[in-house]
Amino acid sequence: MTGQKTTFAKRTIRLLGALSIVLSMIAEVSAGEVVRINFRDADIRSVIESVAEITGKSFVLDPRVKGKVTIIAPEAIDSDLLYEAVLSAIQVQGFQAIEDGVVTRIVPFNQAFNFAGGTGDNQLITKVIQIENVQVATLVPVLKPVMSSGARLNAFAQSNSMVVTDVQSNILRLESLIAELDDPALNAVEVISLTHISAGEAVYIAGQLKQLKNQDLSLVEDGMNNRVIVSGPASARRVFKAMLETLDQPLTKKGRVEVIYLDYSRAVEMKPIVEGMLQSDVFLQLAGEAVADKKAKSAYQIQIDELNNALVVAAPTAVIREIKNVVAQLDRSRPQVLIEAVIAELSEDQAKELSAQLAYSSKNRGGYLTNFDGLLATLTGVGLSGVTPSAAELGLIPKKVMAVAGDFDSETGKGIGLLIQALKTDGSTKILSTPSVVTLDNEEATLSVGEEVPFQTGSFTSSNNGSNNPFTTINREEVGIKLKVKPQISKGDSVRLEIEQESSKVKVGSGGVGLQTTSKSTMQTNVLIQDGEMLILGGLIEDQTGGSATKVPLLGDIPLLGRLFRSTSKSDSQSVLMMFIRPTIIRTAEDARKLSDIKYRHLIKRDLDSEESGLIQPVLEEFLNQGQDQD
Repeated sequence: MTGQKTTFAKRTIRLLGALSIVLSMIAEVSAGEVVRINFRDADIRSVIESVAEITGKSFVLDPRVKGKVTIIAPEAIDSDLLYEAVLSAIQVQGFQAIEDGVVTRIVPFNQAFNFAGGTGDNQLITKVIQIENVQVATLVPVLKPVMSSGARLNAFAQSNSMVVTDVQSNILRLESLIAELDDPALNAVEVISLTHISAGEAVYIAGQLKQLKNQDLSLVEDGMNNRVIVSGPASARRVFKAMLETLDQPLTKKGRVEVIYLDYSRAVEMKPIVEGMLQSDVFLQLAGEAVADKKAKSAYQIQIDELNNALVVAAPTAVIREIKNVVAQLDRSRPQVLIEAVIAELSEDQAKELSAQLAYSSKNRGGYLTNFDGLLATLTGVGLSGVTPSAAELGLIPKKVMAVAGDFDSETGKGIGLLIQALKTDGSTKILSTPSVVTLDNEEATLSVGEEVPFQTGSFTSSNNGSNNPFTTINREEVGIKLKVKPQISKGDSVRLEIEQESSKVKVGSGGVGLQTTSKSTMQTNVLIQDGEMLILGGLIEDQTGGSATKVPLLGDIPLLGRLFRSTSKSDSQSVLMMFIRPTIIRTAEDARKLSDIKYRHLIKRDLDSEESGLIQPVLEEFLNQGQDQD
């Protein structure tokens, strides 16, 4: 009695769960004629019950239909698409839907051939295929491996035809394969299994032989089963089979040495990957070289030739073949990233009036930009295309790191150069550095501008012949601007940036040589922005203290009484460190050429401006022309 109650309770819980799913879905269908589905490891019978309620279709389930399915749709779908999705899901579980009038039967796949029906590509059909040119018996071993589990194929030699029962999508694939093999110029089809060489190598070598190049020979590589399907005249097939008999032999030696040259990757970086594969039992098994003895596995060796950027591998032929396949996929040209940055320091007055105002771009790569007390209007006029400031102001920037992104059009030359020009128009803004560097994808770039300053680290006194000699130990440290950026190109031309920036300087009047103190501002963050988009990081505020003294000449120097004729004052100020950074992806030589042209035009313009102002003579264009003349 207790067991019956437990079974009844479980059934009730399952039905209630299915009912709750149905009710939630029906509400959406009735409102918008679509439904959102999210079945995760749901009971297959409960899912079919839910679909029956939503679509209004009737289902008949075989008692053997059991299991769990997962169906997830990111967007709402209509009832017809839901029905097709469920039929595909149950087919993955080994069941087949058979439409019989108004009822859909769900049965195990191997039993579906006793019924007729189906829907779309999942429809189970039986078709007679007539073979015109080759013997039908030669096609049977070729076609059976690509058929569905439980599908049926019967060959009839008298009529040279075959009867195939399978789902419609697979029938179409079989017909396509038969059309290639049933060629009037081809007399027969053979399937040749290989043991010691790969099917791909056999097909490649056959393509290089003069005896086979002019023959009407068709070769199909079956890499999964390491077979070659060959069809053609008997003479050509005999030559091909003789070649395979010669090549498909076990090695007389246990292994061989192969030199693998790399085109783009560094051999020293590729070596650990190959070493890991040589010591992996799973990889060796996939390569067909299962090694039970650890001593035998340790005999596999890999060395690097840095001068030729090559790997020297000693291993069995099958292992070397798989290693070459992996290395060929990894040894590819990586894109590069141009990193342009501007590091600026704003004064106290500018910091007090600093506000953040959002602006959006009508371009597809639009983003956000920070406004510096009217600086946005300047940048909008000269650097941004289609930017309109919003009405909302966020107020003063808090004392923490802030990141905002914007879009400068580098293709028209309106980029970092215009930003620098706009910042220079504000007299209270100090540009500390404008670094620019190109680095490979996923490689760190470091830029450093500064000087080495001596700092006292200790002192001691040594006695020699009754005299004391004082000594001071000095350690030199770099003070200035340091920027480390590691770009990683992601999907959709977005770039992930790992940024680490440091700005340090010696405080004025902090002590003599070796006794100085430094002030330091650091910034470290990870961001994701689009290619060519401007990123702004800032809000690091540093307090500064200064002083001044005034006095009446002579009278201010009188002891005690001179205080009446002199005065001192102290002032406190603040500076805000801001960093503007923009990555640009360089995938091809054409991309690099375009960026070089932009930089060249910018330098020429600066050269001409300097000539007009009389500051310097224009030598850049003359220098570049001389280089071209020498070429």
